[in-house]
Amino acid sequence: MLAGYMGKFLWVDLSTGVMHEEIPDEQLFRDFVGGYGVAARILFDRMPGGVDPLGPQNILSFTTGPLTGSPAQTGTRWTVACKSPLTGGWGDANASGWWGVALKAAGYDAIFFTGAAAKPIYLYIENGKAELRDAAGIWGKDCYEIEDWTKATFGKDAESACIGPSGESLSLISAVIHAKGRAAGRSGVGAVMGSKKLKAIVVKGKQKPSLANPELAKEVKRKYSKQITGGTGFADFYRATGTPGYTATGIRNGDSPTRNWGASVAHAAAPEPVEFDELLKYRVKRGACWQCPVSCWGSSTVEYNGQQIEAHQPEYETAAAFGSMLLNNNLPSLIKANEICNRYGLDTISAGAGVAFAFECFEHGLITKADTGGLDLQWGDHQAIIAMAEKMARREDFGNVIADGVMRAAQKVGPAAEPFAVHAGGQELPMHDPRFEPAMAVIYKMDATPGRHTQACQYIVPAGYKTDMPNFGENRNAQKGRGLYIKEASCLTHTMNASGTCLFGYLSTTVDFVAEYMTAVTGQNFTVDDMLKVGERIANIRQAFNVREGINAVTQPDPKRAYGMPALPDGPTGGFTVDLKMLVAEHLGKMGWTQDAAVPLPETLEALGLSDVSQQIWANRN
Repeated sequence: MLAGYMGKFLWVDLSTGVMHEEIPDEQLFRDFVGGYGVAARILFDRMPGGVDPLGPQNILSFTTGPLTGSPAQTGTRWTVACKSPLTGGWGDANASGWWGVALKAAGYDAIFFTGAAAKPIYLYIENGKAELRDAAGIWGKDCYEIEDWTKATFGKDAESACIGPSGESLSLISAVIHAKGRAAGRSGVGAVMGSKKLKAIVVKGKQKPSLANPELAKEVKRKYSKQITGGTGFADFYRATGTPGYTATGIRNGDSPTRNWGASVAHAAAPEPVEFDELLKYRVKRGACWQCPVSCWGSSTVEYNGQQIEAHQPEYETAAAFGSMLLNNNLPSLIKANEICNRYGLDTISAGAGVAFAFECFEHGLITKADTGGLDLQWGDHQAIIAMAEKMARREDFGNVIADGVMRAAQKVGPAAEPFAVHAGGQELPMHDPRFEPAMAVIYKMDATPGRHTQACQYIVPAGYKTDMPNFGENRNAQKGRGLYIKEASCLTHTMNASGTCLFGYLSTTVDFVAEYMTAVTGQNFTVDDMLKVGERIANIRQAFNVREGINAVTQPDPKRAYGMPALPDGPTGGFTVDLKMLVAEHLGKMGWTQDAAVPLPETLEALGLSDVSQQIWANRN
């Protein structure tokens, strides 16, 4: 077995309560590294197509990578994966903190859940000993309460990943939450956990993965510590402010969607109240994940509506989703919105989009106060925004409709609401506007987890990678060629995610970061070319999963207003329309996927060692 891994998976059948360990083949790790790479290969192999995402046949996985818990800076990440109830295809969500490190310390690289429990349960693992326990006493508690219960019951070194009331009620935009705000937020993974009556996974232990070359690992760590403290790539930005430092900038430059994507930032609320210096007034302390030198986040406290609120400071995505999207620049309300989502276990991106959808439906008379429980939904009214967010979290009134995402909400409201439901394949778009960077439209449309901004690293690759691709948002009118570069960016990012390292560390170092740590930690000679190859393999197995589910991303409806169809009349992105057809064609050609349905070609799959996958998805297509 390669070093860096614990070399064991835990399989848990929740229907029977039977658990068993599996020793994975080393080749699985060589081909897919870890994280959602390994999960995609296993779920493709062991789960038939067409299963109900909220049914017992759906496999729910929690995976780490070889660099999770290693000497690698930002080696903190863990991934939840399953068939997504939100999109009907491949689903994964990535989180940070301490839980992934603690899972490996408890003795496992991954946990796979099958079946569904008859009553609420939680899984407890300590040093390789796993036990399913009755969760009746904690079912209904919010995610803050579960975190406090974990520490009080099992000790400060125990870590939990849990769902809140939103996951219990099967909200399709629900998340898995750790440490009161480290969220595996996207794809509706919290609803799958809720469907299995699995409230939490608590892990602790003293075990450590082996290290192939400790001296080389020390040398590599020194190298990248100097890069991070010396300001390589985005290091200075992440260390100084983290993503909240971009909130006001996104409003000014046109990257932040405004008024539910229907207006330019020329009509956004003034950015000054959401500057990072304003957020510092509410900060309690700066925060960092396990042994992370970047320390990109922090905790905040604020009084809102006479109540003292504690929450992680809102990341850019959260602040924009509940801010510019709703013409809201009341910073205390953004902190409150973050607290609601983290307590109840909601994806902040989809939650903000759902509230914005409700506001636009109200504006156009498609819903009334009779639907909203008496709320008067006026753009920029932070009190109404928070009240609607709370209704969504509790599934009350129209909040019950938007709790399952804007695509399904529009289906219930009627055809007139469909333009206000901005999503890709069922998943709400993140807060980076394709009218600012047109390549984002391709990433949103064509990745196996659609509507995701981190899957090709926001069209950015680390320092030191030789490419002609323009910087994010640069010279956007020169669209031709942009679709060709997404493959490089996405393949590198897939391998980085699968390794267990963090996007922010990856962008704060040179491109050799993951490859050199993989060599030192696992013992295999790993290069940037290997990153590209493994990432391509991961991209193709995820895409094959979707093809088997009958998903055709090429022909799925597009959120036209987000792509400048029609173009905005003013602002920094005024007059711009994404040439989506051309960009998608470029990307499909580069990936080696069919132009009509994004099916990986047989020769593409065979070159990646995926002949068996080719046989499955092409058996009935010729």
